[in-house]
Amino acid sequence: MKISIIRKGFYLLIIGIAMFAYPVNPANSEEFKMGYVDSQKVLDESLSGKQVKDALNEYVQSRQKIVDIEESELRKFQEDISKQSAILSPEARQEKEETFQKKFMEYQKKVGELQKEIQARRTEKLEEFNVELDKTVKSIGEKEGFSIILNNLEVNIVLYAKPSFNLTDRIISELDKNIKTGDKKDNK
Repeated sequence: MKISIIRKGFYLLIIGIAMFAYPVNPANSEEFKMGYVDSQKVLDESLSGKQVKDALNEYVQSRQKIVDIEESELRKFQEDISKQSAILSPEARQEKEETFQKKFMEYQKKVGELQKEIQARRTEKLEEFNVELDKTVKSIGEKEGFSIILNNLEVNIVLYAKPSFNLTDRIISELDKNIKTGDKKDNK
């Protein structure tokens, strides 16, 4: 909590210095132009963001199927133990229960490994998306002469800004245009 407040304060300080120092410096004859991007909205609404989310959901579902199969096998094994408990000797019953406990521990270990795998895949895909997002933001920033473009995702420092400062929809359009032209190249 304190780190987030410190981080927000730091970003606000940097922005304040940039906004007030930039126009005062006579060496800077160019206009100070600022914008921001809501990265979460870009992820949610752009074609590339939707592709990332769909790929992650598909991956999670495939891993969930593995978990579901193993869980089903465990339940069946436990039901078999319950059904046979009356006819099993105490030693045989204990052996089956120990086997069940061993399988259950293996199941839990596998679930943990799959969750780590899913988190690693999520991180990888989001990093790939962020690299493409950064390229697009930098391209627009350079083409249109922006002095600074903020990302409103991590620290959410933009509490209010003129709608003209919000570049999110333009970034979405540019990313979507890149996806569509990329698809046409692949089809040739």
